[in-house]
Amino acid sequence: MRPSGALPGSLSALGCLVGLALVVACAGARTTAEWGASLSDRERETALAALPPEARESLMPLSQIFYERITHRRFNSRATFEDPAMRQFFPTVAAYSDYYAALADALDLAHIRYDRPTRIELLGIEPASAGSLRLSLRFVGRNDLPLRWWNAVLERTDEWRWQGGRWWVVPGKV
Repeated sequence: MRPSGALPGSLSALGCLVGLALVVACAGARTTAEWGASLSDRERETALAALPPEARESLMPLSQIFYERITHRRFNSRATFEDPAMRQFFPTVAAYSDYYAALADALDLAHIRYDRPTRIELLGIEPASAGSLRLSLRFVGRNDLPLRWWNAVLERTDEWRWQGGRWWVVPGKV
């Protein structure tokens, strides 16, 4: 006779397997969130080789800060548009406005719900011109289309320019 409240061996083993799967899933989620994890050291060195040392050192942390400011924020809202922390990455208000309008439109066309990306991944870096780099990015967010439970994805390239001793985001043509 089994004591009351004890689970049969198969249910206990199932509970252990579910717990183990949750631990593995949580550990895997932490490792994929690292900014630029998909880039090899060689790819980074090749893209940054022609830049001064301070530019090489500051690009990755600065770009991570910028894209984290976009993540989990409704991008087509006035509060996000007027955020001074976002504007500091652009040389002029006009440049910021152009970038903002283009990205808000692209997020809308990609059907990312509320224009709010939940994750942004750095896929690659390549030299664009003297002192400029192109960052290949993947914006991921909930799908805004009805009956689509999967995520919507937007892949785009942003240009960053080293000028005057600091990095600037260069807007594309609107």
